[in-house]
Amino acid sequence: MKSSPLDYGCLPNLPSEDIEAITGLIPITLYLYKLNGRHHLHYISIPPSHAINSLLDSQHAKNQTPHKTTTSKLTAKQQANLKSPIKDVNEQLNSIRNCFNPLYPLFSPGSRIVDHFSSRISFHSPSSSSSKDLYQHLQSLNLAFRSSQINHNSTVVIADESIKKSHVAIVAVYIWADNSVIKQLQVHSLNITSIEVELMAIRTGLIPAMEIDNIHNITVITDSITAARKILESNVNPLQNMFIPLVSAVKTFLSKDGRNKICFWYCPSKAE
Repeated sequence: MKSSPLDYGCLPNLPSEDIEAITGLIPITLYLYKLNGRHHLHYISIPPSHAINSLLDSQHAKNQTPHKTTTSKLTAKQQANLKSPIKDVNEQLNSIRNCFNPLYPLFSPGSRIVDHFSSRISFHSPSSSSSKDLYQHLQSLNLAFRSSQINHNSTVVIADESIKKSHVAIVAVYIWADNSVIKQLQVHSLNITSIEVELMAIRTGLIPAMEIDNIHNITVITDSITAARKILESNVNPLQNMFIPLVSAVKTFLSKDGRNKICFWYCPSKAE
């Protein structure tokens, strides 16, 4: 019997990217990159007493005495011929931020923002991607903005960001109160990822707003609710250098007064 074109044995030679897209699989290159990053985080998270630290270079050895076979004691030729995960770790750990600490108190159970203040941090976004739901959401956002402007204990932070083709990230922040802009900020950065620039935009506006006297309600308007939600996350990740100052400031602000609240509203950049 003649084989059907749909038989597994008669499948055409489709590019792997197409198959991954159809099946919903992450591209293998990105998956390997993800595993490699987790591998490095695992090394930097091990306790100082772990024996493997003695095999790493002095800046990563966590004060352990170098082993006789550590890479720093190898000749240049031996290092060039060495194929080992230890060599890869020594070269890549420098890219992990120095302030990365898997046991930092703010990310430990019982001390996290989500453990104490989750009811005073809210996120507002459209219920679906339809134009109707987006329109209704923007109408609610307009009402929330106007309400905050007539309340002397409220302020609004409008944060927007973009990354140019030259890999220059630009963050523009406006802090509103009493129907006028009371502070305007602009920050530039090089070689930064999209999630980092989104967090930088929120941090740039939110921290100064929390330092204003007699403010109890802060409305943050951003086009990245995903980045804003990470404030309540507690999983270990290499973005701690951006989380620690922001989460610390949020915890201080919410601890200061039981009336203090922060509301995040989604607004696409194209919306007026």
